[in-house]
Amino acid sequence: MLVALLACAAGPDDTAGAPPAGTDTLLVGEDRSLTVVGTATDGLAFPRDLTFAPDTGLLWVADAAFHGTVIYTDAGGPSQATEVRVDAYAAHFMDTVSGIAFGPGNTFASCQESRDDWNEGDQAEDDFMGPSLWDASLDVYAVIGQTGEDLEGSHIDMLHESPWCMGIGHADVADGDNAYWVFDGLNGHVVYYDFQADHGPGNGDHGDGIVRRYPEAALTRVEGVPGHLVLDEATGWLYVADTGTGRILRVDTATGVAEPARGSFDRLEEYSRVEGVTVETFVEGLGEPSGLALHDGVLYVSDHGRGEILAYSPEGEELARITTGAAGLMGLEVGPDGRLWYVDADAATVVRIDP
Repeated sequence: MLVALLACAAGPDDTAGAPPAGTDTLLVGEDRSLTVVGTATDGLAFPRDLTFAPDTGLLWVADAAFHGTVIYTDAGGPSQATEVRVDAYAAHFMDTVSGIAFGPGNTFASCQESRDDWNEGDQAEDDFMGPSLWDASLDVYAVIGQTGEDLEGSHIDMLHESPWCMGIGHADVADGDNAYWVFDGLNGHVVYYDFQADHGPGNGDHGDGIVRRYPEAALTRVEGVPGHLVLDEATGWLYVADTGTGRILRVDTATGVAEPARGSFDRLEEYSRVEGVTVETFVEGLGEPSGLALHDGVLYVSDHGRGEILAYSPEGEELARITTGAAGLMGLEVGPDGRLWYVDADAATVVRIDP
């Protein structure tokens, strides 16, 4: 396990004062260390996102190189163990995975930076792509439906309205376990998805799906660099890493009026376009913001373009920043240990920031 030191910087005035009262920041204080927890020896090749399963504590890392996951037990602990899992139908359901997010139960959704060519170009791109829903039970994921017995792998749902899906975050728990926000890279805006009831492993009934487009929350994709989303359930603000413009947007999810839209790939319960939405620039002037994490009122941002992680108050004030030295800094997460974790895609590593 490798350890490196990094320096913490203060806010934009270069003072070393404490953060505002009532906020917690995981970046301010004495020098912190970067602990490399996962490497290529675990099976990592090009990891782009990571998340902890709330029910089991397992660390799931999404890897775009092989369209699958590396799962860590006791990540960073004395009994750490790893397992690589790739669904037999990952060529569609997790093709070039860019993001992964858990709901409140033992299910997660993945986002695919793909226009659907079945991995190796066996078919022409048809844009029949979007987020997939998965059961994280290790008795189901990449186990059921792997041998072609009239099932398309172990995915438990998929909706197909967002090719080049660049990032994903869970919606308000009041919306249900299976509702998510995504960065639609092809169409260039935020989209809301609610799978509602899943269709079970390997099936294909999408009739209860809800998809709402937010064209006023316009986004710019950078090829190969995810732009993640995180919802502050206390305020209803959705924060989005708009990678191509170097800014963080926030969207007031309580605003807007939905009107029916046309052109959906699936026969859905609802396909709509939401207008009159409040959209603000929360932070600008970044390089290529990618990962987002919200913890105790502080928004953490990983800047792929500059290899930095920054912390912001609810008012958009910079509280701290650190330089990681990572060339492929992408997904960011606060673990159950209260520490920041991130992936470096270029180095094929998972890293934890320690006091």
